[in-house]
Amino acid sequence: MNDLEDQIRAALAVEDAEVLSKYEGDTSLASMLIQLYQGRRWWVNASATVVTFAVFGVQIWCGFKFFGAETMKELIGWATGFLTLCLWLVMMKLWFWLEMLRNSVTREVKRLELQVALLNQPGDE
Repeated sequence: MNDLEDQIRAALAVEDAEVLSKYEGDTSLASMLIQLYQGRRWWVNASATVVTFAVFGVQIWCGFKFFGAETMKELIGWATGFLTLCLWLVMMKLWFWLEMLRNSVTREVKRLELQVALLNQPGDE
């Protein structure tokens, strides 16, 4: 049993040393945003960013078309498109905030694991 515990501690020490060196101290908003594109799911976040910018472009286009519309039906259509895309952008922004929060919570859990592993080391009694 001690051999297995030693292997687990060694694996945790390597992984946690890497995590702690990456996230030293409090992280700024810019560094948290950059970390979204460095994990295992970087491609999902990059794809969501591209889609977000595309939706923003279409939203601006709907806004310009709204002011150029001549009939009430066109006005309602372009306004509906603009507001629907606005909601889409809000949802994407919330999703990115939740991803940053998930990374932050994961980092804190890793720190706690490291502290517990350090407390349970034999010879510190």
